[in-house]
Amino acid sequence: MMHAMKFGINRLVMMLLIVLTMMGCQNDPSWTAGDENQILQIMQEQEDCWNNGDLVCFMQGYWQSDSLQFVGKSGITYGWQPTLERYQQSYPDKATMGKLEFEILSIQRISADAAYVLGKWDLERDSNSVGGHYSLLWRKLDGKWTIVADHSS
Repeated sequence: MMHAMKFGINRLVMMLLIVLTMMGCQNDPSWTAGDENQILQIMQEQEDCWNNGDLVCFMQGYWQSDSLQFVGKSGITYGWQPTLERYQQSYPDKATMGKLEFEILSIQRISADAAYVLGKWDLERDSNSVGGHYSLLWRKLDGKWTIVADHSS
């Protein structure tokens, strides 16, 4: 019971910090249309890579770090390489990968070097089509936007 309450309080504090940060950064002149365009371009490249059956190329949008977080229906995966391996196991061939399409519902800046992207994904396949939603935490690292946390369901 105490562990669940502690987790709930930590989660509430984190959400409050994110909201306050977002409110304080609305007039941040360091965020430009170029930042948003770079995120959109990377997501388009990911879509193209996926549709060409190239998971390594698709993963170039992700932070190449052991600290990358991917949350899916199977739980949390930490790290770039384990995330790639998870994708390779779940999507072993082009037929399984199908045709991916992202729909971006919103891009919200959190700060000059952080953004939150919310959207939908659809995967069209001959055998069956699936889809869901995603939330991505992006960071601008060494001048390049990269996904540091992905929650897809």
